[in-house]
This record gives sequence, C-alpha cells and structure tokens, in this order.
Amino acid sequence: MNQYNSSIPKFIVSVFLIVTGFFSSTIKAQELKLMIKINEAVFYDRITSNKIIGTGHL
Repeated sequence: MNQYNSSIPKFIVSVFLIVTGFFSSTIKAQELKLMIKINEAVFYDRITSNKIIGTGHL
C-alpha cells in the first residue's frame, strides 16, 4: 500500500510534465510559423521592390 501511495504523485508529476511540454512545444511551433510568415513577407516584399526598381538582386 505504501508503494501504491508513492506512485500516485510520480504519475501526476509525469502527466503534468508531459502536458506542459506539449503546450510549450505547440506555442513554440506557432511562434516559428509566425516568424516564417514574417520572413516570407519580408522576402517577397524585397523581390517585388527589386522588380519595381529594375534590379534583379536580392
């Protein structure tokens, strides 16, 4: 019975760590997607502005 009681907090802690890790990874993934979108927007903006200017250099 003593071993059973000690395994419950370990289980709760492991579930808590898994959940927090999952949430932090999803938040990081969303931040990464947002950064990629911003970089793409800047990249396309440079391409269009270079086409308007007439130079083909990035």
